This record gives sequence, structure tokens and C-alpha cells, in this order.
Amino acid sequence: MRVIIVKLKLSNLSYALLILLATGLSCFAQGVEGKLKEETTKYEQANAEYMLIEAEKFFLLEDFDRALAYLDKSLEVDSKNHAAYFKKAEIYLAQNTPEKGLEAIKEAINLRKDNKYYYVLGAQLEKANRNMEGAAKFYELMVENTTDYSAYLVELATTYQSLGKLNDAIDVFEKAGSLNLDQSMKLVEMYVQNSKERRATQLMEELLIQYPGDSDLKYQYANLLATVGETDKAIEALETEPNKTAEMRLLLSNLYVGNGQADAKYSLLIESFSDQDATLTDKTLLLGQLILENPEELPVNLIDSLQTNLELQYPEDALAIENGTFVYSKLAEVTEGNQRDLFQLKTIEKYKKLKDLKPGDFKVWDKVLSYEYKSGDWEALSADADEALMLYPNQAVFYIYLASAKINQKEVDEAEDLLNQASRMSRSNELLRSQILGKQAEVAQLNGNITVANQLYEQALKLGQIHPETSLSYGKFIANYDTSELSTEIETTQPENTTETTKPQARTQELDDIYKRANALYFQSDY
Repeated sequence: MRVIIVKLKLSNLSYALLILLATGLSCFAQGVEGKLKEETTKYEQANAEYMLIEAEKFFLLEDFDRALAYLDKSLEVDSKNHAAYFKKAEIYLAQNTPEKGLEAIKEAINLRKDNKYYYVLGAQLEKANRNMEGAAKFYELMVENTTDYSAYLVELATTYQSLGKLNDAIDVFEKAGSLNLDQSMKLVEMYVQNSKERRATQLMEELLIQYPGDSDLKYQYANLLATVGETDKAIEALETEPNKTAEMRLLLSNLYVGNGQADAKYSLLIESFSDQDATLTDKTLLLGQLILENPEELPVNLIDSLQTNLELQYPEDALAIENGTFVYSKLAEVTEGNQRDLFQLKTIEKYKKLKDLKPGDFKVWDKVLSYEYKSGDWEALSADADEALMLYPNQAVFYIYLASAKINQKEVDEAEDLLNQASRMSRSNELLRSQILGKQAEVAQLNGNITVANQLYEQALKLGQIHPETSLSYGKFIANYDTSELSTEIETTQPENTTETTKPQARTQELDDIYKRANALYFQSDY
């Protein structure tokens, strides 16, 4: 009996040991399985991150298709990779496919709601999709779900503004509390737009206390006062400002004009030119504004004096000289007689100086060559056109100028070569072709080839656009030669008793005088 009991006790002990062993093995198995799962998850995350990095590289290279392929692989490995969805949305925005971008960014937001940049991108996609209501909704969700979004308050307010929700836009800033300068200025703008002028000026006055050295803010304040009808207060604010900027001076000048204070405007101009702190830009802007405001009633002598003073202060500054070309060309338009001639001469003098200061400015060279051409200064035109062609070898009009100088200097062969070059460069420009054919006709005349000259004129006159000079040149031609006796077609054979050239048939002196008067009137059209 005792033996049996011992056996039973041993059996119970074995059973207990078996249970403990089984439990241990189970726990061990679970530990191994958990560890393997953890290691697999880490591997997948690392693989997903690698795919994301590769996608970013191709995104920066603007190889969007390959970037999207890597992003899709990343999401296959880790379907909760919100950063991959965000990057896909960015790519779709760049590809101008906002609908796909919206799908991607919504997935990113579903996975992570506290990232403000996701909402900002969503708003941008809605804007690209022309859905401002949708953009506003994204911004509202950003305010609801994230923090530190104040940098995007202006965008939210502007979105409301575009929807006509001014009160909502204003509430955005008023509820935000502390605003930076840009946000405050946006609030000022919306106050004015919402007819809350007093609140706008009060806020501006508070900003001036916070930012006492901000010149642009002072200008904006004066401009606001002028906008809401407080002109006298705006003038006072600008007059008492010791460090006036160019914008302040221009605004003050405009306010003087609006108040009928012409003398004050001229005094401001003189004061600005005497102010050592006023820049060259300040002075040229003020002078230009004065000329453009009322071109029919200009204080000509004052403007001439100020421009002369400007060039004395800045003798080698291209801006000062360029301003002179503008000033004197405008003064030439509103004056007459000797005074007009003087201002025309000053204009071209400035252009000639400017071509040395700004040799790369095509417009300057064109003005100089045009003046020399119209004034008949063939020697100067020959030298300057030759120099201009070194800088601009592909400008057909410069070849025409140089050819014209050579024609008048009786260097016919060189003129012919230059015109042939110009012709090759202007086949699609009928106006230039007409001018070139007219010049080639002049060369033919100088060579005694009157029939050829007539044929060239006829070609020029058949074009869709006829250059005025060619018309005048042809007028002189028919005034001096009997075209009825000239062949209108290029002959392949000649009668034995004729030659290629035809003896000129002189016209009356009266017709020649008519041409000369017409020519003189034409050339007075510019300078």
C-alpha cells in the first residue's frame, strides 16, 4: 500500500513538471514569435523609409514618374506611411493633377491629423482645383487639429476674402491675439475693404508706436489717410517726416496736386534735389512724375535746370543720363522754335553719351543712328553704325544705316554689299525689304543703271508694306526720269540699238523743289 502511494506521489510530481515544462515552452515560443514579428516590422519600416528616400531624390530631379513608383512601393511595405501620401500629393500638385493630389493628402491626414503642413498642401490643391471653399475647409481643419499655425493666418484670411467672407477673415486675426506686422497690415487692408476706416487708422497708429523706424509703415499710414479722405492729415504726416523716401515724396507731390498746391509741389521738388539724403532714383522719379502729370503746362526752365543739376551731381551715372533723354525729348514736344531745337540737340547728346555708358543697350544705339541718319551726319553715322554692327551683327537696320552713309559718301560698292547682307536678314519683314529695295535702287541710280533702279522700285511698291522713305525716294526718281520709256521687266535680250541704261530725262525744277519740301517735312517727324 505504501508503494502505491509513493508511485502516486511520483506520478503527480511528473505531471506537475510536465505542466511547467509545457508552459515554459509555450512562453518561449511566444517570445520568439514576438521577437521575429518585431524584427520583421523594423525591417519593413526601414525598407519603406529607403523607398521614400529614393522617391525624394527623383522628386528633386523632377522625374515624377519614378518618384511615384518608389512611393507606391513604400506604401506596399508600409500602408500607414503618411509621409509617402504627402509626397505623392506634392507630386500631383506639381503635375497639375489636383484631384489625385487631394485623394493622397486626405489619406495622409487620416493617418496623422496633427501635421499643419498636410492641411496647407490640401488647401493649395483645392486652390489649384479652383475650389476656394475647399481650401478654406482645409485651413479650418488646420486651426482645429494643429498648433503653431499662425504663419498661415494670412493665407486663411485671404481665402475668406476671395469668397467675400470679410467678417470671417477679420475674425481670423482678431481671435488670434498677437499678430506680426504682415498680419496686422493685412487686417488693416480688410478693415478698409469692410468700411471700417477708423479701426484701420487706429491699428496703423498702434503699429507706428511698435515700429517707430519703419519708413514703409509711415508711407502706408499716410497713404491710408489719403485713401480714407483725411488728405490734410496725410500731408502733415509726410511734411513732418525728416527722412522722406522716394515713395513719400511722390505721394506728397500727388497730394499737393490734388489740393491745388502747385507751388508746394515745385518747392518739394527743389527741396528733394537739394537733399543730400535723397537718392538719384528719388529725384528721377519726382522729375518724371512732374512731366507726366501735366505735360501741357510744364515749368520748362525749372525742369531743364533740375536735370542739368542732376547731371552735374552724377556725371557718369547711366540713370542720370538716361533720365536726360526722357526729360529733353518731352520738353522738345511741348516747346517750339529755337527752344525746341535746343532740347532736340540735348536729347541726342544724352543718347550719344549713354551709348558709351551702356554700350549693350540696343535702343540707345538705334536712337543715335536714327538721329544721325535723319540729320544727314554721314561721317558720324558711318563711324557709329560700324561700331554698332560689332555689337549687334544681326541687326538688319544697322546695315541699312551704314549703307546709307556709304551711299552719301559715294562708296557705292560697299553700300551694295551692306544692302545685300541686310536683304538676306530681312526676308520675312516686308517693311524692311521695301526700304532695302529703295536703297538698292539708289545705288543703281549712282551706277547709271536707271532701268534696274526702276525695276527695284517696282518690286518695293508691290510689297504689302511700303517704307515711307522708299515712297519718297521713288517720288524723287519719277520727278527726274521719264519712267514711261523704261522697261518694267528684266529683259533677257536687248535690241541692238539700245543699251541697259537709259539717258535721264530731267524733270522741272518745280517738281524737284516739291520733293525736297516733302522730304524735309518727313524728316522733321521725330527730332
